[in-house]
Amino acid sequence: MKKSVDIIGQPIISITEGKELGNVKELLVNYSNGTIAALVIDDGKWYLGAKLLPFPAIAGLGESAVTINNSSDIIAITGQSEFEKMFEADVKIIGTKVLTKGGKIQGKINEFIVDNSGKITTCELEKPDGEVVQLPAQNIVTFGKAVLIVSDSDEVNTISASAANSVEVEVIETIPTVPVQPEPVVEPEAEPIPANLDSDPVSQAEVADPIPTNEVREAEQQPVDDSAKKFDDKHRKFLLGKKAARRIETDNGMLIVDQGSEITEEVLQKAKLAGKFVELSMNIQ
Repeated sequence: MKKSVDIIGQPIISITEGKELGNVKELLVNYSNGTIAALVIDDGKWYLGAKLLPFPAIAGLGESAVTINNSSDIIAITGQSEFEKMFEADVKIIGTKVLTKGGKIQGKINEFIVDNSGKITTCELEKPDGEVVQLPAQNIVTFGKAVLIVSDSDEVNTISASAANSVEVEVIETIPTVPVQPEPVVEPEAEPIPANLDSDPVSQAEVADPIPTNEVREAEQQPVDDSAKKFDDKHRKFLLGKKAARRIETDNGMLIVDQGSEITEEVLQKAKLAGKFVELSMNIQ
């Protein structure tokens, strides 16, 4: 998964041609389904019209570059009515106000996170009091140009959690009065009710609830990891067997691969460890 700030500004590298085709200028948001439809490319020729890289054409979202198979994957927006509508809508997400369906202001969006399929998974919400929280994308009802609408359930859940805490306090305060029932004969000795309260399986089970949340997070993380692995495998398979167009060395002069030598698994591993993977991708024949 990547934050939008980690994608914008990255160079676009063609794997087959070994050249840089421009930089990511911005992310084109598909407001109807909460995904990134394409990357808007700045190739220094804006006078010829906007250029787009459809998200499915991305071979890899790396730390240093966005890789694609060929320069033909980049298209002009002219005649692409679907993309033109998204351009006109001009949904940016970052900086937009967040409002519940009931009309209550929740704050504004500072950042959002995208998975390897282009789906917006989470937004960073800054509340009016300055607190920053994670807003799951499934709670977003509408992606608008100036306002992002979320379901009222988030607010209700927050209130419910607070109410639950206050209910627990009330129970703790009222239970000790129960022993008054059996008349003054039952003296303070029969007051083991606070002990019973501590061992109450129902209230403790409710409090110790974070386990299901962890399980959900692990379940959500799995498909993202699988998707990232597919991108990596696809890139590796393409490079294996190719020849290096020039000699590639580590920063301290150690040889990774010589000019004209075959790119093997060992070469790829050395390039990754030395931070020369993008340089190797750009110099193949």
